[in-house]
Amino acid sequence: MSGIYIHIPFCKKACIYCDFHFSTLKNHTEIINSILAEIDLNQKEFKKNNISTIYFGGGTPSIIDSRLINKVMQSILKNHSIKEECEITIEANPDDITDKNIKSWKKIGFNRISLGVQTFNDICLKKLNRIHCREDAISAVKKIKKEFKNYSIDIMFGTPGSTIETLREDLTHIKKLNPPHISIYSLDIENTTPLYKMIENNKIKMPTSSLVSEQFDIISMEMERMGYINYEISSFCREGLQSRHNSNYWCNEKYIGYGPGAHSYDKKYRYWNVRDNEKYIYKINNLLPVFDKEELTEVQKVNEYILTKIRTMEGVNISDLEKIMGINLIKIKKREIQLLKDKLMIEDSENCIVLTKEGKKIIDHIVEKITI
Repeated sequence: MSGIYIHIPFCKKACIYCDFHFSTLKNHTEIINSILAEIDLNQKEFKKNNISTIYFGGGTPSIIDSRLINKVMQSILKNHSIKEECEITIEANPDDITDKNIKSWKKIGFNRISLGVQTFNDICLKKLNRIHCREDAISAVKKIKKEFKNYSIDIMFGTPGSTIETLREDLTHIKKLNPPHISIYSLDIENTTPLYKMIENNKIKMPTSSLVSEQFDIISMEMERMGYINYEISSFCREGLQSRHNSNYWCNEKYIGYGPGAHSYDKKYRYWNVRDNEKYIYKINNLLPVFDKEELTEVQKVNEYILTKIRTMEGVNISDLEKIMGINLIKIKKREIQLLKDKLMIEDSENCIVLTKEGKKIIDHIVEKITI
């Protein structure tokens, strides 16, 4: 099965932690028309059948006029063969959630909303340069519940101003709202973001690593108490309500991305579209390739499989890896794997490498040890 990702490169306001490609310009039509043209052109020559997920991300797709969103959706339906039970998601911010928008998105064909709450604490929201407030987020979830059975809330921890108390506040709201899916991320600081520069210039202070570790432990414990399944390091859901789109990434499935800055993957190549709106429009208008690509080596394919599967509750299946890619990881990395077992960072299993709760905290270190 394959997924489609549409990158909508517009936001109302720049969050200090974001390194995705976006613009705050308000003229959206030209980019949308170029995305429509890219879908028609299919420059990467992806097969157009068996599409199981469609995801409108960004940026902030919810700020786009629904008529433009519908044009993109209709182009996808015209150019691709979509599975009947396809999961179709739109990312949205709480301040864009209105009864009118929700009904429009549902009519267009969306059956899932991913809501960027980040935190329910107003002080932390202000530090992150978010537009909405706690009451906006709570109101948004209540409105979504009326029309959508499947939706997700994004929460971040380890952010400027976050404490054990602010985290517990977020978890209390999650318990009250009882969403079917929650993504809870530790904030990663990219060196291209305003946040990175603010930290470098001592204008903002980040939580200590020990505090972030404690927050992680509290999240694991409380989400389990609430009955959520931690099916991927940052993802929690009720039974049967995993994000199928994200699961495609973690299960090494193909996906095609449309729009400036979008990425694609066909198991042989990785593709990335130009991250500049004007260049993207120019290339589309002049029938020039909008992407660069890299052919993956056999080692890269193995490592891609490992670093995605290790994030999931199933972990890296040694037999599957050998069957698919001809690599016996136990033999190649016997010493490293045994050491991680001895330190209780991975579970003691002969056929799978699955992270323990402690192992999840140092996933980057573990990936470095078990990739080839």
